[in-house]
Amino acid sequence: MAKGKFAITAVLATAFGAADASTANAADGCDILEELVRKSVHASATEYRTDRPATRTRSFGRAGSVGSTVSGNQACPNAAEVTTRAFSQAFGALNMPITWNRRGPMDPGDYCLSGDLSQCYPSQYPLHPSMPPHQLAFVFDAWKGVRTAVAAQMPFGTATGFVQFTSDSLEIALSSNLRSSVDGPLNSSYQGFGDVRASR
Repeated sequence: MAKGKFAITAVLATAFGAADASTANAADGCDILEELVRKSVHASATEYRTDRPATRTRSFGRAGSVGSTVSGNQACPNAAEVTTRAFSQAFGALNMPITWNRRGPMDPGDYCLSGDLSQCYPSQYPLHPSMPPHQLAFVFDAWKGVRTAVAAQMPFGTATGFVQFTSDSLEIALSSNLRSSVDGPLNSSYQGFGDVRASR
């Protein structure tokens, strides 16, 4: 049994190392992942856009590209923590604090404690006044887009925590998936029918 576990670990380590010789170090990759998720979520919540998902693949609304200018292959070994922390930061900046994997009402987490991105779900911060239904609906819809975009960059599955991407590939995936999962910025289409969306 120990030999089997060692063999699996060795295969994964070899695969991660051989994935691309030009992959940047993990700290840089995690920083870029955090930046792109945070900026993309903030843009989707605040910027007006006139296009539909099929017509553009690069950026939100009037501000142009939301991503980093760093190019080349990047990797991050703890995608769930970095992605969920960045997602929390984006909504925290909008005065919409959220939490993950609550350990109790006095000890909420600012990132998901699971290493598996598919097992991470945002919830309302317990010590903050309740969000209106349209805001909660937006949070859940935005998370669906972010989770799908990042999971698509995880070559060995979400349970490994390993994400590999270029800045362009991740930015395009985030932009496209957020445009598909949310109906518009918070102060437009979500204002009028949040009660209906939240009850789905």
